[in-house]
Amino acid sequence: MRLHTMTVTAFGPFARTENVDFDQLFSAGVFLLKGVTGAGKTSVLDAVCFALYGSVPGHRPTTRLRSDHAPDTLRTRVELQFSVSSRRFKIARTPVQNYRSTRAKDGTATAQATAQLHERITRPDGSTGWEPVSAHVQEASTQITTLLGLTKEQFCQVVLLPQGDFAKFLHASAGDRRALLSHLFTTHRFQDLQTWLATQRNTLRNDLQQAQATIDRLGGRIEQAAGPQLSEATPPPSAPNGTNLLPWAHDLLTRASAAHDTARAAEASTDQAHKAAKAALAAADDLAGRQQRHSEAVTRRTTLDQNRAHNQQLRTRLEHAHSAEHLRPLLAAVRAGASQLTAAQETESERRRLLDTAHTNATTPELEQAHQELHTTLGRLEALRPREERHTKLAHQLATLEEKENLAQEELDDAQNWLDSWPESRATATDRITALRSAAERVPQLAKEENALAQQLEMAETRDALATELEKATKAADKRDVQARAAQKTWLDLREQRLNGMAAELARDLQDGQPCTVCGSPEHPRPAQPSAQQPTRADEEKAAQAYEKAQKLQEAADQARTDLATRHAQAMGAAGSEPVTQLRTRLEQAHTVHTTVQHEAAELVEAQQNLEDLQAEHDRQDQQRTRAQQQVTESQSRAATLRQEQQQIIRELDGARADAPTLEHRITALTEDRDRVADVIEHARRTTAAATRYTDATATAHDSAAKAGFPTLEEATDALQPAPTIQQWQMELDQWDKDGAAVADLLTTPELVDASQLPPADPAAAQAAVTAAETAVKAATKSTYEAHTRATELRSLTGELAPAVETLERLRADHALADRLAEVANGRSTANTLSMELEAYVLASRLKEIAAAANTRLLNMTSERFLLVYSQDKDPGKGRAKAGLSLRILDNWTGLERETSTLSGGETFTTSLALALGLADIVTGEAGGRPLGVLFVDEGFGSLDEQSLTDVMDVLDQLRAGDRAVGVVSHVGDLSDRIPTQLHIRKERNGSTVQPVLADA
Repeated sequence: MRLHTMTVTAFGPFARTENVDFDQLFSAGVFLLKGVTGAGKTSVLDAVCFALYGSVPGHRPTTRLRSDHAPDTLRTRVELQFSVSSRRFKIARTPVQNYRSTRAKDGTATAQATAQLHERITRPDGSTGWEPVSAHVQEASTQITTLLGLTKEQFCQVVLLPQGDFAKFLHASAGDRRALLSHLFTTHRFQDLQTWLATQRNTLRNDLQQAQATIDRLGGRIEQAAGPQLSEATPPPSAPNGTNLLPWAHDLLTRASAAHDTARAAEASTDQAHKAAKAALAAADDLAGRQQRHSEAVTRRTTLDQNRAHNQQLRTRLEHAHSAEHLRPLLAAVRAGASQLTAAQETESERRRLLDTAHTNATTPELEQAHQELHTTLGRLEALRPREERHTKLAHQLATLEEKENLAQEELDDAQNWLDSWPESRATATDRITALRSAAERVPQLAKEENALAQQLEMAETRDALATELEKATKAADKRDVQARAAQKTWLDLREQRLNGMAAELARDLQDGQPCTVCGSPEHPRPAQPSAQQPTRADEEKAAQAYEKAQKLQEAADQARTDLATRHAQAMGAAGSEPVTQLRTRLEQAHTVHTTVQHEAAELVEAQQNLEDLQAEHDRQDQQRTRAQQQVTESQSRAATLRQEQQQIIRELDGARADAPTLEHRITALTEDRDRVADVIEHARRTTAAATRYTDATATAHDSAAKAGFPTLEEATDALQPAPTIQQWQMELDQWDKDGAAVADLLTTPELVDASQLPPADPAAAQAAVTAAETAVKAATKSTYEAHTRATELRSLTGELAPAVETLERLRADHALADRLAEVANGRSTANTLSMELEAYVLASRLKEIAAAANTRLLNMTSERFLLVYSQDKDPGKGRAKAGLSLRILDNWTGLERETSTLSGGETFTTSLALALGLADIVTGEAGGRPLGVLFVDEGFGSLDEQSLTDVMDVLDQLRAGDRAVGVVSHVGDLSDRIPTQLHIRKERNGSTVQPVLADA
């Protein structure tokens, strides 16, 4: 791979378009990227990486690649030409970036990232050109990765040796070095294999455990299904392993089948005995029922005879209840009056308990006097409500005044602080206006020049367009001239032919006896005869019209050619002969300069407006300070007046409130006292009325009770019964009469009389016999069902056991193989004599190759003093399977090995560079062996002494001899003398620029 040219626009520190010709720089073999700190040396390498892969080294985002110095009209873009083998490519990329847009709501739109990959091809006609390969961002990156054979990370490791990353790989721990090497050499497939083996082993172990669990579960289910009797007769194997369970299961199945046959025979015998017991129970139940009915009839007759006296008394009470029924409303009125009087007295007592002690036992007149006094006091307190409201309003006003005073004080402080900074702000704005005014003076002249070029370009475009139209008009005029001449010739030929045949035309109008218009003779012996092609007047007139039309078209075409020739001459005089493309280029350049200066001039207007705004702000702040001071004074004065009034009101209200917190609380309390007194007065009046009603109702009830035969109201009340009770008594008496008749009928029934003369029946004994028979049937049925279920379940479980045993044996063999392979791959098997994981073993091999490749250059760079030595030492705390990725330094002067961290700064850089170059060689070979014709080394040379620098440069020269160009990125002064071919990165206020310095310049 070789780089040829690169163009960067508005990228990083580069504000405009900068071109880098790598072919010129690489022609010397080694070139220097030189510039002060922050100029953009590393940004050149970032641009190369971005062009190829769409991102920059590391993990920086691509959204910050745009130059902050670039004008808004210029888009960020990087174009790189490179070749791989004999194929040449061109990649152009733009990152995600914002630009001004009148269509966007906020005036800013976002352009997405783009990529255009082309390949230079030779066409069949021998010409060359660029053929599109891809226009998709991700696809272009994938294509380039395939062409180079390197991912972005590998490219940055072997081509762009990044700033500050030299020593990272050298001093990395074994774990970090493992991660980097695994990523560069994509050895994750070996780790994936380890993981797969471990996963497969675990999966098989789980399957094996599940299979063994299935066997154990089936054995337990078989033992459970067999039951205690069969299990005791045929116990399971003491150490079940799958195969020895099958004979035991078959033996249990045979015994269970025999037990099922025996149970079925016992079930048939018990069923016959149960049927006989049920028939005997039915006969005993019938006899017992008839005997029971006769016995119950005798008992009921005895009971009826015993209740005869009670029923007679019940008839008497029923008669008294009927007599007292008409007194029910009067007795109810007496009870209601008593209840109302009691309720009124209780309510009055409850209301009196709510009064204070002085009025609890007061008479009604005394309560009325107290009520009047409370009403008078409340009227006096109500008159003070406006004063309390005024007190509350004063508190709010004082709080508002305090808040206004605080706000005014803050405004006063802010205004004073701003006015203190005014002199400095004014001086800064004035200096900026002076600096921008000179730029604004150039705008008219540049605008005039741009307008002149625009007019010249417009006239040049008109000139070229008119030249084309003039050429077309000339051809059209010539064509019209030919057409007009042809039409004239046609017309003249027809005219001549007509004149030649005029005699025949005149003879056609001759009539006998009429004189000839030519000779005057009335006789016409031989009139002329027309020829076959004789034209007529109409033919001649038609040809004449065609000629006239063609002549007019010719004149119009001539006039158009003349007009275009005049306009073309005028445009030529105004535009000159300069080509349009050249004028357009000059106009674009003039427009760019004019736009740049115009933007600067626009800042002058903004600066002047800023000064005016500052002056206006100064006036506003000064006015604000005056207003704020006045507001503070007014607030303080007003607050003093309001506080004086507030104290006066407080003194007035303190006496009226008494012990209450507020006047409202005092009024509320007195109002409640007044209402309670009024309530007691009302209930006392109700109690008096209830007593009068009760006395009247009692007298009326006494008179009516005496007339009904009741000496007292208590006797009448006792005789009075509820209507349901009266109805119930009547029903009881009627039922007693009916029961007597029914019992007499039962005691004369023949079948009941016969049953009573037989010995007592014994249904319990018959039921016990049936129950015993049912128990025997259930036991036999249960035994048969259990035997059937046991035999069926054992047959099913024995069928499941055979394939389960076969699966267990297969899984045992598979797990043993997977476990052995996983242990070897993970470095924990005794067969792995190195005790290294598979991936660690592969990475250790790669690290040995890297160390060997690095030592080839390290010996030359250190005068054969240092060698990198591969070590199997492990990091502290890591297992043996993680060992084997350490590097140490062998000092040939002492013959001792030591840690790489003991190297000095210059030795570290030299060793890291050799290691990086060795790593680049091995990664390149791993990626397919594609030759890399370029290498960039970023910084680190400042730590080298003169001799070490010479040794390092010799190694870099050897790279050049191997047809690899080297770009050194550094600002070390000594390198400027050693490397004459340079690319200067100049940092300027408006953005960095690049300038090549060639060795022969």
